Amino acid sequence: MLNIPPQERRQELLLNYSNSRVLLISAIGYCLLAQLAMLLNSPDTNGGTFWPGAGFSLALLLMLPTRQWGFVVLGVALGEFGGNALLGFSLAGNLLWTTGNCLEPLLGAFLIRRAGNIDGTLTPTKNMLLFIAFGAIIAPMLGASIGAIGTAQALNVPYMQSWSKFYVGDALGVLVVAPVCLARVRLVPLGQWSREQQIFAVCLLISSPVILNNWGPLLDLMLPYCFLPFMLWAALRFGLQGTSLTVLTIAYLVTFAVLLGYIPYKSAFLPDTHGVTMMQIRLLIGSFTAFVVASLTNELLRGINTQKRLIHQAQRDELTGLLNRGGLNFRLENSSQRRETDRTPHLLICDLDSFKPINDQYGHLAGDEVLIEVANRLRSCIRDGDAAARIGGDEFVVLLDNSDRQTVEAISSRILEQMSAPFIGSFGTAALSVSIGITDWDGSMSIEAAMRAADKALYKAKHAGKNQSMWAPSAAINTPA
Repeated sequence: MLNIPPQERRQELLLNYSNSRVLLISAIGYCLLAQLAMLLNSPDTNGGTFWPGAGFSLALLLMLPTRQWGFVVLGVALGEFGGNALLGFSLAGNLLWTTGNCLEPLLGAFLIRRAGNIDGTLTPTKNMLLFIAFGAIIAPMLGASIGAIGTAQALNVPYMQSWSKFYVGDALGVLVVAPVCLARVRLVPLGQWSREQQIFAVCLLISSPVILNNWGPLLDLMLPYCFLPFMLWAALRFGLQGTSLTVLTIAYLVTFAVLLGYIPYKSAFLPDTHGVTMMQIRLLIGSFTAFVVASLTNELLRGINTQKRLIHQAQRDELTGLLNRGGLNFRLENSSQRRETDRTPHLLICDLDSFKPINDQYGHLAGDEVLIEVANRLRSCIRDGDAAARIGGDEFVVLLDNSDRQTVEAISSRILEQMSAPFIGSFGTAALSVSIGITDWDGSMSIEAAMRAADKALYKAKHAGKNQSMWAPSAAINTPA
């Protein structure tokens, strides 16, 4: 049940927003995410699990044209500096934090664009790896280096201690938030979820309280890895959008659990902050793995769908959508696999009786209208398991699988009746009729022999006055053309 929405089959182009709108979205969005992160900050464990602003700002840059990057950076600066000022942090620390949080997404977006990902997509897999390498690994190093200096000056926290916290938090923030934006995730009402998606959500919600609980040193060390199967489940079954939402949900479940007192790995020999860092690393590893698997799966399915589409196009008549000669031959070659012991396939060759005058009088566009209508009428006359093909200008073939003579007679009569109805097109009204040649197709005879027999029966119907069907005699099948 892996569905690939239209947004994943080909990502939307870059956003087309006005400069003022970009500025407002950047400032308000970043400020709200930053305040939410600060609100969920747990002093006992030295902070939450990730910094969502890092992912939000990088995603905005990747989704917008380069000429608007300055407005994104200005919005991030206003949101970061204003929020920190309201919380009463020192000017020096605030300026350094703001600088780091502005330069970090700029570096990541520049490197990703420079590497060839122009419109911020996460597929093919190359783009996903570039996003992870530049956006979640390299760029956070710059932000952490500048931010750690600000923390040392404002809060007197040792540089390396705050650097590791900044780096892992920003890297995780990129992986948690940016894919939700870049995959253009759209929330779907619960009633429209598939059965598997509902089961997945219930299993995740039931498992989370068990995983995010302190049971003892050994279990606390192992249980957080139980989120990885859920991430892989989403990656294999729900595409990039489902994976993005799953990673976001798990990250916030962990954040709320830490806020409520859960310590990811509690040990008498290590500070509680060490457990949060271990959880962050677990989430990083799980997110890395899930997004790469989702990208590979998405790419594989695209290749399969492309191959199916090419095969479909190669076997279909472009005008009518019926099988073409190649598609008919393929169907005929495989028809024997569906035969029943007492019912054999039958071939009907149908040829329009007065098609040339329509082309001559009204033109080829009018002729195309007629052919399309003939194809539609032909579809309405046959059964679901049967096949119809257009093998020439106004010549059609119907394959009736597993049919007896009575069924064939009924279908051929229905075709004659449907084709006799007047056709009303853009050019006016035209009278239609069709002649049909019919033969049964024994497994011992070749396709070519059966087609020749039906073709001879067709011309007998033509010579007998048209607008009728004729059966090929059994002997005619083995008669050389």
